Amino acid sequence: MTWSYSEDVLNTTTASGKLNTVRLLVGDTDETDRLVQDEEINFALTQSDNVYYAASWVASVIAAKFSRKVSTELDGQLRADYSDLSRQYNKLSGTLRQNGTKYNAGSLGVVFGGTDISAIETVREQTDRVKPSFRRDQFRINGQYEDYDTSYNQ
Repeated sequence: MTWSYSEDVLNTTTASGKLNTVRLLVGDTDETDRLVQDEEINFALTQSDNVYYAASWVASVIAAKFSRKVSTELDGQLRADYSDLSRQYNKLSGTLRQNGTKYNAGSLGVVFGGTDISAIETVREQTDRVKPSFRRDQFRINGQYEDYDTSYNQ
């Protein structure tokens, strides 16, 4: 079993960069207080190439490790509350999962466009673009809403 971390190699393009990024995201960067092995992180990365999802899985694993330990107190002087650590890592896991969705939206097929008026108009003018079923203000004519016959409601 191995443990490695290099803050000089943080990226999402190389295997070592992904490993270091996952380790950074879960806070396992102190060699004197190792939480998971490289092999465990590499396994998480084989399950999902998204470093946030992999880090979420690793945080869940760390939470499970702490949940097995009993909270202890020695003569009121020294206390180790592992249930707090377990809760914190479970919370971190949820946050990382949300970040995985947030920062990797392109892989889900979600595309955002029209962030300003000129960009919206540029997109609307594309002739080979599929027309949306609806859009904001689609019923406005010269700044006013069309007057529809509502006699069927009477």
